[in-house]
Amino acid sequence: RKLEYLIPEALEQGCDTLVSIGGIQSNQTRQVAAVAAHLGMKCVLVQENWVNYSDAVYDRVGNIEMSRIMGADVRLDAAGFDIGIRPSWEKAMSDVVEQGGKPFPIPAGCSEHPYGGLGFVGFAEEVRQQEKELGFKFDYIVVCSVTGSTQAGMVVGFAADGRSKHVIGIDASAKPEQTKAQILRIARHTAEL
Repeated sequence: RKLEYLIPEALEQGCDTLVSIGGIQSNQTRQVAAVAAHLGMKCVLVQENWVNYSDAVYDRVGNIEMSRIMGADVRLDAAGFDIGIRPSWEKAMSDVVEQGGKPFPIPAGCSEHPYGGLGFVGFAEEVRQQEKELGFKFDYIVVCSVTGSTQAGMVVGFAADGRSKHVIGIDASAKPEQTKAQILRIARHTAEL
């Protein structure tokens, strides 16, 4: 959903490489790798150790392995979770430039991108349509919140029918105050668009 709003910008700018960051098993970075492969673009992914999970194959299976299969240059970084711009991600972008490429930056969860929250505004309309077809309304929408733009977009989308307070985010970063502030900032920005 989110990449629908970012990728046209990358193409308009003539970028040849998508550069993103996320946890080792990030769904978002896997999606970036898939879009890059589909469009014939290069992809560099910085995968950080966001989850304290010890398994000998954790960084060689699942989403990260799929990203590799799709041709992404996957770079592991032992750094733990943090919201915001990371030096490892900035280095990946500068490496692309040094190699003669033109990178398009896609932050973790697309959350630091100005259009990061837009993808899930449309989600609310899809839910309303499904509710109409099913003949009932959901009391609450519960979502995992890490970088913030998914929940922020939902909050903005459900504000149209007064249900923004019915979107409940479960913080998975163990930084609830930071996550809440991020969601609020993104929601406010998204609502202005």
